Amino acid sequence: MLKYTNGDRIINAIELAGGVTEKADLSKVNLAFILSDGNKIRIPSVDDIDVNKENYISSDGGKNIVIEGNGESYGKVNINVATQTELETLTGIGPSIAAKIIEYRNKNGKFNTKEDIKKVSGVGNEKYNGIKDEITVK
Repeated sequence: MLKYTNGDRIINAIELAGGVTEKADLSKVNLAFILSDGNKIRIPSVDDIDVNKENYISSDGGKNIVIEGNGESYGKVNINVATQTELETLTGIGPSIAAKIIEYRNKNGKFNTKEDIKKVSGVGNEKYNGIKDEITVK
């Protein structure tokens, strides 16, 4: 099993593994994505027909990279397990609100729905609307 360090990027993991095969389709992978413990990486093949909504990176928490039908990658932050740093990547979420999210989660348990984040002091409708497409709960 290959070991990478938290903070390494996908490109580092690919290099550690010895590179990709000629069938790899790196155009659908965000090579700059920062890895964290528990990530599993799947590099799509040029032979893959339907990549719509297929996870190419998955983990039990934190960010997931999802490949949409147009091949564009984006990250979602699992607010149930995200770190302070991961929460701060969300639109309009700074250190103070990120800390409040973690504090709320520690006191009250996991969020059941994305909307539950509005129970956190400082996260109202406007802030929620700015991040709702960037977050997930699992």
